[in-house]
Amino acid sequence: MAEAKEKWDEVGDRWSDLGRRLKDRFDANAAFGTDEREKVNDALRQLAAALDAGFTTIGATLRDPAMRDEMKSAGTSIADAIAATMRDVSESIKRH
Repeated sequence: MAEAKEKWDEVGDRWSDLGRRLKDRFDANAAFGTDEREKVNDALRQLAAALDAGFTTIGATLRDPAMRDEMKSAGTSIADAIAATMRDVSESIKRH
């Protein structure tokens, strides 16, 4: 659990940093002329809409029991493959 919290804290830190950078660029936008400023504002609105859609999709996916089952199954298959590989390596070492 501590590792998961650490990873989510890192996600939060990275998004906070991104937000600060966007704010800095937005503030720098004041130096642009009207046409350039509108282009920057449009780009920022598109970015915000894309981020919102992405996070909405992730949230909906994580709440969907069928998708959680699929993710669990995919995770289990990775764990099974790693375990089988480790058994093969162990048997190979024992033989030599």
